[in-house]
Amino acid sequence: MTGIRPENPRIDGRPGPLLGVDDLAPVLSWSFVPEDDEPGGVQTACHVVVTDPDGAVWWDTGIVESGLAQVRYAGPEPGARQRLRWRVRVRDEHDRWSTWSAWSHWELGLLTRCDWAEASWIAHPEREPGDPLPIFARSFTARAPVSRARLHVCGLGVHVVTLNGRPVTDEVLAPGNSNYQRSAEHRVHDVTELLHDGENTLGVALGHGTAHVHRHGTNGGARDPYSWWTSEEPATGALLVPVHPGADRIRVAEPAAHHVGSSVTVGTRQCWESRQIAAVDARGLIITPPLEHGHPAGAPVVGSGDPVAEWEPTAGAAVSPRLLARLEITGPDGCSAVVSGPDWRVALGPVVTDNWFSGTDHDARREQPGWDLPGADHSASAPRRDGTPTGWVDAVRTTPPNGTTELVWRQAPPVRVVREWRPVAVHEVSPGRWVFDLGQNIAGWPQLRLPPVPPGTVVTLRPGESLHPDGTVDQTSIRNDQRGTDVLHTYTACGLPRGERWRPSFQYFAMRFVEVTAPVRPEVLGLQLRADAPRAGAVRTSDERLDRLHRMAHFSVASNLMSVLTDCPGREKLAYGADYTHPMGVLSRHFDLAAYLPTMQRHLAEGQAGRGPDVGNVALKAPVYDWGYQGAFGDEVNWGNAIVLVPWLLHRIYGDTRTMADHYPNMTGFLDYLRRRKAHANLVTGELGDWVAAEETSGELTGTWGYHATARSLAEMARILGNHADSREFGELADEIAAAFHRRFYVPELGRYSGDGTEAGATQAAQAMPLDAGIVPSAERERVLAALVERIRTPDGPHLRAGHLGLGPVVRALRDADRDDVLWEVSRQDAEPSYGAFLRDTAANPGGLTTIPEQWDMRNSLNHMILTQLDEWFHTGLAGITQAAGSAGFRTLRIRPKVVGELRWVEGHYTTPAGRVESRWRRDGREFTLTVRIPPNTTAQVHVPGRIAGASRIRDGRGIFEVGPGVRTFRSTLPRADAGEER
Repeated sequence: MTGIRPENPRIDGRPGPLLGVDDLAPVLSWSFVPEDDEPGGVQTACHVVVTDPDGAVWWDTGIVESGLAQVRYAGPEPGARQRLRWRVRVRDEHDRWSTWSAWSHWELGLLTRCDWAEASWIAHPEREPGDPLPIFARSFTARAPVSRARLHVCGLGVHVVTLNGRPVTDEVLAPGNSNYQRSAEHRVHDVTELLHDGENTLGVALGHGTAHVHRHGTNGGARDPYSWWTSEEPATGALLVPVHPGADRIRVAEPAAHHVGSSVTVGTRQCWESRQIAAVDARGLIITPPLEHGHPAGAPVVGSGDPVAEWEPTAGAAVSPRLLARLEITGPDGCSAVVSGPDWRVALGPVVTDNWFSGTDHDARREQPGWDLPGADHSASAPRRDGTPTGWVDAVRTTPPNGTTELVWRQAPPVRVVREWRPVAVHEVSPGRWVFDLGQNIAGWPQLRLPPVPPGTVVTLRPGESLHPDGTVDQTSIRNDQRGTDVLHTYTACGLPRGERWRPSFQYFAMRFVEVTAPVRPEVLGLQLRADAPRAGAVRTSDERLDRLHRMAHFSVASNLMSVLTDCPGREKLAYGADYTHPMGVLSRHFDLAAYLPTMQRHLAEGQAGRGPDVGNVALKAPVYDWGYQGAFGDEVNWGNAIVLVPWLLHRIYGDTRTMADHYPNMTGFLDYLRRRKAHANLVTGELGDWVAAEETSGELTGTWGYHATARSLAEMARILGNHADSREFGELADEIAAAFHRRFYVPELGRYSGDGTEAGATQAAQAMPLDAGIVPSAERERVLAALVERIRTPDGPHLRAGHLGLGPVVRALRDADRDDVLWEVSRQDAEPSYGAFLRDTAANPGGLTTIPEQWDMRNSLNHMILTQLDEWFHTGLAGITQAAGSAGFRTLRIRPKVVGELRWVEGHYTTPAGRVESRWRRDGREFTLTVRIPPNTTAQVHVPGRIAGASRIRDGRGIFEVGPGVRTFRSTLPRADAGEER
């Protein structure tokens, strides 16, 4: 028996069982727990076995001499639907083998379009963009016993699926946001237990999601229509002349409405053919590959967006609601399938309007009770609750979003309801108007419970983050007045005698408060949504203020961890690359993102320009919906370089080398774009500068800093991958950029960096960025650090004034220089700009904010991640949990807690790829006690402040101990200053 045991076996970062996997060579990884009371050991070898469910061995690694707790599957290539399982055992440093881990299962999905076979995309035949949203139904029979049933489904923009009236999953907002011109995520559900012997009914309700957003779409009761971003309607037309089989050119009336690289679909619903546009000229469209069938003049021609979204109109090409589904059943008569096609029925359902940015109108009178149950009436005259006909018709075949759209598995965890929040206060602000205070700003849904009311009663729900002086909900932060939209949901009651219950399904918003207008007082719950990524770590301290800020940072991260990492859960809900890469030191300490970030990297790769002068550039946000690659909001080095930073962060935090290998051409393509189009004398201008800072830092300074980070990270990844020539080239480029940065911005007379050569341009970010990046020559570091501290403390400080890009470097530069006293000082500041100002009790936010806002002056969103970076100090400074220089995946820990201010104790923990690490310290006068828990397969350098015996060496007033796995306690005597005593 070893001192360690492998546990938590994962497939591509997620625990099994997993369905629908499309990765033919997944990474199989594990963590460790100590055996019994042993402290744990170190893995020296591993042995992985992969079998099918019957036990037939697909792959046996034999004994692999390695300390890495992961292998990449290298057995026979599995086909669609293949089921596999795996387990692992490990050997420790004493040549003892562990027991086998539990089996972990995964199942391949439908890997190609051919695997979907006769399943077709289907839609409502007559629905217009402003009509209610569609519901689909398909009745079928199945014979018991059913040994296996799998439902493969993709409903755009958002689908809710039931089988015999029961949800097939607890996932919500599926299938997830994408650039639908490039990919659409699909789901696979095990529905074996939901099937009945005999008649069954499959039901699907669709919402718009981000696939189709309307301007000027007003839902019931809204004063102002939505007037910001909109989906671009694809070009439509008809063939001017007939085409024959083999044709590679089609004639249309307005060829200029189509774009090279986008796709076009020709034909009728009985025979659609989607082709990519290779060229456009005055005579029509040249397509590839040639058509297989002939089509008459007048046959429809439907365009789509550009799959690489190189200009605004095609970036957000509208995708109207459509469904693709395949239910495969294995029973006593063998295998059968129910597939989406014209034998499905479709109707316009109870969701009357649906807008991702402004809300939903649901009319319960339009519901058909039992429509998704066995035996349901799907005739045109089937009655709704109000007696009117539901209007079921046959569905029609339609086109995919784009001829090049790929159906992909989602590696990231699904979005779920993770918590219910009961109001902490309810106020009737005027007759029939109640405001519910959930006590916490969350991203999610209001759930309504309504007492009996007459049919036709309209209830309005308005979420918000703040209050007006009269106590009503202020929606400014989640809608922004210039975009002219009221964010609200309306529910029209059907008059059930025992009351009614409802929640939205197709979008979400930030909310601490919910204002409800109704004739009787309802009940409201807050349903918090987020991607179900595992919790990674937390910090507790003896200081209530720091704990509040830590909690606020947590909920800011949680609120933006949706199907994609967003900037805010209110007015934009978009995946800006910089918004999650720059505060990653916070995000990754709250949630395990090992499986989540590869999905973001896929979106970034899909958002990379593939041709033209911008080839290699990455749009400001991905999935790409608007703006494309031009201008300040489309061409910014510190946003686009997420395509390089995400693989680098995955390696540093989780030891992942696969993502960098898979996306190496994408990363080098972006760096090539910067060198070719952006860099001049190794300087690059960042169009947005240090976004949301309280002082303006030169965009040339921030852009060149980002250029350096891109080259330096890529040089390291090239080295790791064995691309040594590239590593030397990129490393030399990084050195040249650093030298150019220093020449351009360092002012010797001032002893500091400045964007314009003056004292005014010597901002906090201007000092911290080169300090954190290692650009400052060693002879100048003390002067630059002193300049940073001076800029924080004067003229009216201490204040942090850095923004989105500069704040993290400020925190890390001070932490690494042991100037935690300065970070403590700013944490006590209440005057703006400060974290203390966020805690201020106001009429707008009773008790203070409960999440971190977008800006220091608290304008715009009140639920953002980009100013959360002080929380990184809580984890890596106060608790002191970091990893040693050169370590990846926290194989070599560094525990170096900071004793600062009036703190008496700090407790922190973090789950590394190997297991959980803990750091707990307490001081009583000058007596200091530190207890650490080091997970198996890990070593640690523990830096104990004060005077202590037995250390291997002393540095900076700390005793340093080299330790292995297990729990250890250290006791030392602090200097008088650290003990909080007078000097």
